[in-house]
Amino acid sequence: MSSFSITAIIPVLNEAANLQTMLEALKQEAFDAIVVVDGESNDESAAVARRAGAVVIRSARGRGRQMNVGAAHASTPVLLFVHADTRLPGGAVALIELALRDPEVLGGCFRVSFETRGALLRLYGTMSRFETALTTFGDQAYFVRAAVFKAIGGFPDWPFLEDVQLRRDLRQRGSFVKLPTSVVTSARRFNGEGTVRRQLLNGLILLLFHCGISPQRLARWYRAER
Repeated sequence: MSSFSITAIIPVLNEAANLQTMLEALKQEAFDAIVVVDGESNDESAAVARRAGAVVIRSARGRGRQMNVGAAHASTPVLLFVHADTRLPGGAVALIELALRDPEVLGGCFRVSFETRGALLRLYGTMSRFETALTTFGDQAYFVRAAVFKAIGGFPDWPFLEDVQLRRDLRQRGSFVKLPTSVVTSARRFNGEGTVRRQLLNGLILLLFHCGISPQRLARWYRAER
């Protein structure tokens, strides 16, 4: 096994409609393993993943929890966490390997673009080239050295913002980098809630989190707002 072998880990919850295409694209890359962690879906997510050749693991619901379960199953020195509604750019494995050849780099992610094209989403995609707390999130496909991931305890078991905390933990220990190409992800949350409203809520949630408000409290408030 190469020191840069990668396991792709996909947390899913009722993602049967997206999984087939997503997994077929992943199989074009040289991943050592592809693991789908199903969080109590009530659709055909697990069956679709098995037919596509992925390893399927059952887990209690919760994205951070599911990704930790997938990481515990992996045996490669590098982990990639990618959402089921996200498509990696071509050559993703090679780009990750190149970044990790620098021993100071503990992890990183890609830039982001959206399937739905609009001025605000294009702006958000453009801003994602910068590696900051306001422009770096889990939908950009985080990769991390497995030993470091284990040492920091993985993702926190929170209702959300687990990706924000993982980036923070990695940056406290070394370098977290932004790769020069973009994943393509669904804009369904922006489309469902309104792009401006979603962005304002995201910004407010991040501000409150960095001011010390707990993710649990923020999650209750966010659900009430919806």
